[in-house]
Amino acid sequence: MIPGSRSKFVILSLLAVVLALAGVVGGRAYYLSTHRPLAVLAPATDKVLPTASLAPSTHTQSLPAAGTGVFDRIAAEVSGVYEQAAPTVVRLKATDGPEQLAGTGFFIDGQGTILTAYAVVGQASDVSVEVNGRTFPAKILGRDPRSGVAVLKINANQTPHLQFGEGMRLRPASAVVSVAFPYDLKAEPTFGFVAGFDVKYLTRFFATTHLRANLPIKPGQIGGPLLDSQGKVVGVLMLEIDEGKACYALPIEAAAKVAGDIQKYGEPRHGWMGVGVMPDRSRPERGAPVFVDRLYKGTPAEKSGLKAGDEVISIGDRPVREPSDILDAAFFSEVGGKVPVKVKRDGKEQIFTITVSARPDSSRIVEPAPLFPNPSGGPASQGMPVKANR
Repeated sequence: MIPGSRSKFVILSLLAVVLALAGVVGGRAYYLSTHRPLAVLAPATDKVLPTASLAPSTHTQSLPAAGTGVFDRIAAEVSGVYEQAAPTVVRLKATDGPEQLAGTGFFIDGQGTILTAYAVVGQASDVSVEVNGRTFPAKILGRDPRSGVAVLKINANQTPHLQFGEGMRLRPASAVVSVAFPYDLKAEPTFGFVAGFDVKYLTRFFATTHLRANLPIKPGQIGGPLLDSQGKVVGVLMLEIDEGKACYALPIEAAAKVAGDIQKYGEPRHGWMGVGVMPDRSRPERGAPVFVDRLYKGTPAEKSGLKAGDEVISIGDRPVREPSDILDAAFFSEVGGKVPVKVKRDGKEQIFTITVSARPDSSRIVEPAPLFPNPSGGPASQGMPVKANR
């Protein structure tokens, strides 16, 4: 190569290198101008910010992971109760005269014994039970229109059954779940809360305190179990109110008492004391004194030595704070049992003993007023008959 050509080649090569470097520098500058690093977003400071300062503040509350929110936890609890109870719940169908009745019941032991509401079976002679797609004829062991309880039995062994809880120990806002059959659909869970405990609804007095729940029920679900958070039965669904938006349930303690009588004696045995009481009207709050208002002639109370005007402090082991406590004490009493009654008379406490007798069926004194009168003129049942949607 001639000297002139070599010099020209070197110059051109150097020029290419310079242009390449210029392109790299210019490109980097353009990239930085359009893609600013995160560190540039920090406030200006004379100190170099450590890398950790770019992480989210530890004081910022992070969102919970999917499936761990409060609704998810409630759903998980209800689902657990439902899965535990569903195998114990059965669908019942019966014919009571012109009425085609349908409802729910549940096993209470491993020998096929079923607890349900009287309204589900009425005075039917034949009742069928659907269990896991199979239909069994049921034997009616007993029924009690006064408490609203009926006890059935099918020919089966090792039936899954519910454990009894403590319905009377619940309090307003206690969470409850029902598992029952709506219409002709599968059993479903319904979640709600205890609203209160009542012995009276509208014009009707119940035989004993009932649990009122803000829990909606549909036709076909009467007779189903009301469960606590442990999956134990705390009540039997008895009556829908407020167009199905709420319901009454008989506490399981009362239902078990009647069911025990039926299994032992073949019939319910309701105790009878025959004492009328009234609260101190000047103190309407719960805890006001309750006084004996009247003693019915020939009743156990009249024979005990009690007098009108006595302030009732306790009956048996039950403290008396309102008239419903008297009603409950009579309901849970055993016929033939002796019950101590503590009263205050003339400022002094005294104890009298009532020997409980069987409640006379013909007596109108303790006959509960019907919620809705029976058009035929006969006795009105405590529960409301429900029809299956066919």
